[in-house]
Amino acid sequence: MHPAELAYYAKKAFALFPGGAEAASAPAFAAHYERRRRSRSPARAMLDRGIARGFAAWLPSRTFAVARKYGMDAQWERQALAIARERFVDPNDIALFRIERPEELDHYIRRFEDAGFNKIINSQGWSRACVLVDKAAFYRRCAAHGLPHPAVHAVYDRGLRDFRPARGHPLIAKPTHGEGGRGVALLPHAVSDITDQTAFAQAIAPYVDDRQVWVIQRALGNHAALADYAMDALATARLTTMRNETGEPELVSTVLRVPSLHGPVIDNMKAGGLIMPVDFETGRAGTACKGYGGGDYECHPVSGAAFADLQLPDWEKAVALACRAHAAAFPEYTLIGWDIAFTPDGPMVVEGNAKPGVLMPQRSGRKGLAGQRYGELLAFNLERAETGRAGALAA
Repeated sequence: MHPAELAYYAKKAFALFPGGAEAASAPAFAAHYERRRRSRSPARAMLDRGIARGFAAWLPSRTFAVARKYGMDAQWERQALAIARERFVDPNDIALFRIERPEELDHYIRRFEDAGFNKIINSQGWSRACVLVDKAAFYRRCAAHGLPHPAVHAVYDRGLRDFRPARGHPLIAKPTHGEGGRGVALLPHAVSDITDQTAFAQAIAPYVDDRQVWVIQRALGNHAALADYAMDALATARLTTMRNETGEPELVSTVLRVPSLHGPVIDNMKAGGLIMPVDFETGRAGTACKGYGGGDYECHPVSGAAFADLQLPDWEKAVALACRAHAAAFPEYTLIGWDIAFTPDGPMVVEGNAKPGVLMPQRSGRKGLAGQRYGELLAFNLERAETGRAGALAA
């Protein structure tokens, strides 16, 4: 496992109880925390109280560090510390979600809560066998179910296999277990003209290594509607679907990502990209912001194109594709974040994420997911999973 992945799993391994004796969380999850409170052992209850005291002791230094990181003034620091103490929330969430009053947190999912919730409703996503984590396996399943996706022309696993000549189509190399766009490389155009497998393997050698498995796939292009926004990268929308009360996937959050400058070949906000909400019904984009600090953008900082003028093409098809992919090809998951590209050939599935996170939709939309349909369905699926688990233990 890559060191970054080890750190990620280690950080998410322990589901923090947000408080000592009682939970401090959004009302939508009160029943979940009451079930947890009743079922925890005396030792776990004591541990939770100790963690709460340690959390309170950590807050002043954490608030100071967050204020310096994002350039906040002393007044913000005092206000954030008071909110953090009252509501058991990381000051970093207060900054990124732009919380100004404690009661606003009644509508938000804290980021440390999200991992704990996800492990309960989406346990398959935390397994090394998770097909959403392995891009090669993911694309094989997409192909088996006829889902439009970027064609895979080779897999590199200490040697080349499954080679199919690209015949002039641009190519990219992706590590199969990479996250956040890490390691993605656009291959020289000449590589795509090579039809001999040995020569192809030699040509891609500088871009891959034996420490990881790689997929070599077609580099997609953006629809003309995104020309003034996508710069040099493929822009994608994160469409998150969750199973509803009838078991059908339902769209619960939408975020569009675009680069903020020329150069990056990925739209990820960790590369300085911009994020913005997308209207569920119309597919029209809203005001943009960066994922980590800073203000809002009404227009693209390079092209000057207004985000209010951006209508995502084939929006209804994109939503239908995400729901169909979830229902038909990946039914074992309760929650999936789909990265959908809008290409001249229509919407395409680029990736699926079992742990889509809550930062992007809550920051870009300036609204908490706990107060929306997302929170309603999350509470429903938590109850269903926990009730099922209790029944299985009783049996």
